[in-house]
Amino acid sequence: MSNGELSYGLLGKYFSGEASPEEAMAVDDWVRQHPDHRRLYDEAAAVWDNAAGAPRYQLPDKGALLREIKEQATRQRPRVTPWRIAAALLLLLGAAVLYFVLQPSQPGHMGFPVVIRQTTTGIYRDTLPDHSLVVLNSHSSIKYPPGETRQIQLTGEAWFNVTSDPLKPFIVSVGDLRIEVLGTAFNVRQLAGVINVAVSTGAVKVSKRDTAITVKTGQQLSYDTSTQRFSMGNNVNPNETGYATRIFNFEDASLKEITAQLERAYGIKVILENERLGNCTMSSAFENKPIQYVFEVISITLNVQCRFENDRVYISGAGCN
Repeated sequence: MSNGELSYGLLGKYFSGEASPEEAMAVDDWVRQHPDHRRLYDEAAAVWDNAAGAPRYQLPDKGALLREIKEQATRQRPRVTPWRIAAALLLLLGAAVLYFVLQPSQPGHMGFPVVIRQTTTGIYRDTLPDHSLVVLNSHSSIKYPPGETRQIQLTGEAWFNVTSDPLKPFIVSVGDLRIEVLGTAFNVRQLAGVINVAVSTGAVKVSKRDTAITVKTGQQLSYDTSTQRFSMGNNVNPNETGYATRIFNFEDASLKEITAQLERAYGIKVILENERLGNCTMSSAFENKPIQYVFEVISITLNVQCRFENDRVYISGAGCN
């Protein structure tokens, strides 16, 4: 075993029942280290069962193994027959090749159960199994194994407020990038050819192969997928994550721009009964305010009338004064 990887030779010995107690414990520990290890073990065991026509060798009881190791410490360990190991390994590898050649192609199939959250035009808010918060923007998706997990596969855009756990880093995979955090709030946006990582609080580590960059509070890292180059900025626009945080700082922004942001954040539809109102501009800041309060400020500032009908807001009047 090296770098957390399990030797196929050891796995062959284990399935054939030739593994020593120490080796069996090594397999047991490896399987328990990570859900992916359990998945790979179950897949290999299924291949072995189908090829050998015999039930798999079950994971041993660790206490019983420790007792057996102590008993064997005073006597010579029996020697494993090399040809049996080679035959078991050859059978396992051959069956695995045959299995994956004959396995029908299934687009998007990850080989193990996953939880999928996907949006179309709306925004999805949810608390993950580890109590971290995710807000998934429109036309985006996340995937993760069921149960308490801190490994997310993202497509599109999402905002995360991560529960701190120093022993279990929170990892987001998007495109070629791997984003690792302990506890922070940050936004990831995947556009055509560009991945942006903006940090609201805390810090994250963005890595790609042998390159790792730390992004701190108030910074935004951009990655160009075509040139594979990174660029860092120090001015994070809070309006870009307003869909998730409902925190806005509009400076000389047009009513058209403002209502577009509010529609995403609050799940409403704004209708300008006078299209010229869209060019009216205003400056104001809102921090997680009720939508009625926001439109009251807009009404007073721009001299317009706002009327609510279910999830629609109608704006009328001469405006702009």
